[in-house]
Amino acid sequence: MSTVNDLRDIPLLASLDLPTLADTARRVRHCSFRPGQHILIEGEQAPGLFFVLSGKVRLSRTAADGREQVLAMIGPGEPFDTVPLFDGGPNPSSARAMSPVACLLLSREDLLALISRHPGLALSMLGSMAGQLRELVGLVEDLAFRTVRARLARQLLAEAAEGTADITQQELAERAGTVREIAGRVLRRLAEDGLVRLERGRVIVLNPTGLAHVIEE
Repeated sequence: MSTVNDLRDIPLLASLDLPTLADTARRVRHCSFRPGQHILIEGEQAPGLFFVLSGKVRLSRTAADGREQVLAMIGPGEPFDTVPLFDGGPNPSSARAMSPVACLLLSREDLLALISRHPGLALSMLGSMAGQLRELVGLVEDLAFRTVRARLARQLLAEAAEGTADITQQELAERAGTVREIAGRVLRRLAEDGLVRLERGRVIVLNPTGLAHVIEE
């Protein structure tokens, strides 16, 4: 019954009736991952659809020279690795656990069988994929039209909870599409301007309004 409750807490599956949730619970597999452990590798075949129960998962692509671009951060209740299940292609990105992570894994065959019995689930899947596409369009816009300073300000505002972003300079650099050295210089300048305070492993946002203005520079 605990797995049924886990499934009911996932927005994408919340509309399924109890018998279908129970049937799905018998088909999903529980997975756990250590911080830093790869869950998926870019270019490999997809094992199925993952749902995060707890923890945080980073999706990214890696260039030939080793540079990594973070595409999204996935949290509890969210799915990832959706695209390969519909186009039959390989994983478009790598997924790595950023903390202790617990997931449910649903195979492609079981997912498609669920969709055929519950057309509403297909609409939910489309909505989820549309949201991911909007996030990627926003990322492209940032990389193409915003400075590193503006991109870092945007990431800090997105990450800050109650004024604090628990994130390292390396992680900020990867999400903003730059390198740690450049990110460090820009963050020090933001600190000099009184917008943030730098601490070990986190950044304190002192002036959210000021950071919002930086994004539009």
